[in-house]
Amino acid sequence: PLPGHRGKELRNIAVARDEAFCFYYQENLELLERNGWKLVPFSPLRDRHLPCAGISAVLLGGGYPEAYARELSENKAMLSELRTAYRQGTKILAECGGFLYLHETLEGLDGVSYPMAGLIKAKGYRTEKLSRFGYIILYGKDGQRLARGHEFHYWDSTLPGRDLRAVKPFGTRGWDCMHVTEKMIAGFPHLYDGANPDWNLKFLESM
Repeated sequence: PLPGHRGKELRNIAVARDEAFCFYYQENLELLERNGWKLVPFSPLRDRHLPCAGISAVLLGGGYPEAYARELSENKAMLSELRTAYRQGTKILAECGGFLYLHETLEGLDGVSYPMAGLIKAKGYRTEKLSRFGYIILYGKDGQRLARGHEFHYWDSTLPGRDLRAVKPFGTRGWDCMHVTEKMIAGFPHLYDGANPDWNLKFLESM
């Protein structure tokens, strides 16, 4: 078992790692490993398939998918495999750039909108300034505090989500965000799982 592993059966989580998806909190990855998850890297840019048949979940981190929108869209085999895996029950965690990758279309740096995975029925588009920038605390609709994180993005979505409420740590400003279902947690916030590790772990373990 991995150092600190709690003795649970080891499971595989596919982690997108390439030029388009490269922003992760290292502490989040280490938390997954300590709780019985084997991180299996793959490239949505270059790989045609998810890394192995035994994948229980997919982690799509932040990065720069807008800079590689054409290449990501042209990798139709990966987009199709991701859709199939989701329909068959594979869990998906997607943050910021990974969230945009799940959209129906994403506007690239060249101003062209390219087809993407289509699991979020929305369009990703460029804005002229930072949207909803800064540290946030995320609450469920019942008022339960679920996570800490931050948003930092020049792209926006026609459907950023309404399942959670983001509130600035100091002040009263807040906004709805995130798509949260039994099979998906996706949205613009980069989550810091160390602030409340049980939330994401319970989502992943409720197979």
